[in-house]
Amino acid sequence: MTRPSRRSKSGSKRVPPREDSDKRAAGGSGPSFLVLLSAIGAAALLLRLIHVLQTTETPTVVQLIGDAKGYFQWASRIAGGDWYGSETFYQAPLYPYVLAVKIKFFGAGVLGIRVCQAMLGAVSVVLLGMATKRMFDATAGLVAAAMYAIYPPAFYFDGIVQKTALASFLLAALLATTARFQDDHRRRWSAMIGIVLGLLVLTRENALLWLPILPIWIWLGCQLIRRERVIHIACYVGGLALVLLPVAARNASLGGEWSPTTFQAGPNFYIGNNLASNGLYRPLVPGHETPFYERADAQRLAEQAEGRQLSSREVSRFWADQAIEEIRADPLHWVQLMIAKSFMVINHYEVPDVESIDVYADYSRPLRLITPWWHFGILFPLAVWGVVATRRQWSQLWLYYLLILVMAAAIVAFFILGRYRQPLVLMLVPFSAMGWVDLYQRIRMKNWAGILAPLITSLVAAILCNLPVHDESMLSASSYMNAGVAAGQAGNMRVSIELLSHAVQTHPEMAEAHVNLGRALELTNRPQDALIYFANAQKLDPTL
Repeated sequence: MTRPSRRSKSGSKRVPPREDSDKRAAGGSGPSFLVLLSAIGAAALLLRLIHVLQTTETPTVVQLIGDAKGYFQWASRIAGGDWYGSETFYQAPLYPYVLAVKIKFFGAGVLGIRVCQAMLGAVSVVLLGMATKRMFDATAGLVAAAMYAIYPPAFYFDGIVQKTALASFLLAALLATTARFQDDHRRRWSAMIGIVLGLLVLTRENALLWLPILPIWIWLGCQLIRRERVIHIACYVGGLALVLLPVAARNASLGGEWSPTTFQAGPNFYIGNNLASNGLYRPLVPGHETPFYERADAQRLAEQAEGRQLSSREVSRFWADQAIEEIRADPLHWVQLMIAKSFMVINHYEVPDVESIDVYADYSRPLRLITPWWHFGILFPLAVWGVVATRRQWSQLWLYYLLILVMAAAIVAFFILGRYRQPLVLMLVPFSAMGWVDLYQRIRMKNWAGILAPLITSLVAAILCNLPVHDESMLSASSYMNAGVAAGQAGNMRVSIELLSHAVQTHPEMAEAHVNLGRALELTNRPQDALIYFANAQKLDPTL
């Protein structure tokens, strides 16, 4: 760090918070930044609550499907007393345990969970504003908070039963904690970094790749005496161990193998890198997209191939080895796949899982109004502007550059989903806010010469992230089909037929949509109409 510092009692240098400059940037009065940030947080909460209330009749809210159903059932078992479980963790465990607390002590149903996540999202907005203030200044902090408050995918993910809301909160807390540690080298903050990152790892497994980055940053990025740096790294490791060791011991007690998180890396790596992969999620067995099948299929297929029973780690290693064999069989295809996934990860489109922002936008006015003009295709170029504009501050910002690059690489290494990309959003928002502030200041000061470099790079980024790289009609149709199936399972056949018809119209080549529409028509005593769609499905895919 280059800012003036004073020596603490422990012998380290501690940089005082930049309170005076931030007060001036926020408008001069002492509490102005906190007041404005609190107002933005309150607005974020109001927006999220409006979205939650307007989407209570969304079919996939009324009838949970996919991972949402799996998480809710898992949480209900934990709340019912099965807190230890009988198998090693295959999916990240923290989110269902958090849900279980809400169910056990507050009797929260789906609506209660979504309201709690709305509140968590509002806190994330405040934390991100605080982190950005310390990274840059108070003005950028307020802009970052406002940007994330109204970012449509953010409040969409806060409103579905998925771990993304919890992961976003923990990542915002991690950014706020690391930014605080840059200004205040007390040991509590290095320990807190370890604790928060450990909790994030239990929510988003690819955060494991960040574990060695933070101690390197503490060692190289802090102007502390050698002994203090060692102590801070020890505090960081202690915080991690406090969170991850109990999980590793629990996995070892049930499966005989230590793992601080889960055992699904191998199957997921295979899904994202086999010869038939297109960069999106495809289950190992077609039609088995739910958590109920994922682990069982991975285990069964691996054991059939090996001819013996396998442990959880052996199953994961089997699928990783299979992926590597297929990569070696056609390395050029894999290179092309990695290039394609690199474009996918920065693309404007939010790749849906079983639920889609498109379906929710039919029910949510905030989503419908904001999504067309505020999305990743605008966020990313603004973030590039911010990175270029602040390039001379690289010595204070290199940690965040590295976190962004490693997370992007981790996503590309597997497969692309909108909710997997959400961590990148939180890390890009501070730079996007700084890009907006820098653009405004340059225009205001008529500094046209200084605008050229960030303008060119941002225009290139805007072109790259808005290229058509996804079959958006197919992905949207798949989401409407899933919503139609959920409506049918809930007994609302009118809505089911409407949604399934929309799926067929959006992407007529999707055989599964024709099948499901035929079933819905059959269940409503329209057999002649149903036969038409069954015949269409058979023509499109004779294996059905």
